[in-house]
Amino acid sequence: MNQLTLEQALKMIEAAERWARDITGSPCSIAVVDKAGAVIAVHRMDGAGMATTDIAIEKAWTSVVFKMPTLMGSRWLDPRNIGKLLGDHAMGMIGRGKGRLCFIPGGIPVTNEENKVIGAIGCSGVPSGVGDISDTSVSQAGVTALYDERK
Repeated sequence: MNQLTLEQALKMIEAAERWARDITGSPCSIAVVDKAGAVIAVHRMDGAGMATTDIAIEKAWTSVVFKMPTLMGSRWLDPRNIGKLLGDHAMGMIGRGKGRLCFIPGGIPVTNEENKVIGAIGCSGVPSGVGDISDTSVSQAGVTALYDERK
């Protein structure tokens, strides 16, 4: 598989929405982008906040650009990770990317059989502090649905 299709994106969104609804009980927005960061599909659940749609898209976009989960990027920004030299952390990244970078957990890259990033999924709207339930776990449900399909 070299690219994500609309059918696959919709399958991911359906699984992620089911997880958000049944497990978290929190309405959210879910977005899937291709390997260039262009939106394939986006869905805002009934009751999800207006800003969640844009944030979900930016989480997915950031995940594609950096080829890693946004959870990892959020750790770069943690001030506790500041090294001995000024600039040893990623605080300077906040103003980069023309405002598109979003290092809030919830974006996960999607890879093919050769482990090449072919897109990403992002979720926004699950309140933090709900134990192990998070935007990241909602996105992971979408990724899992896609990988289950490939078996």
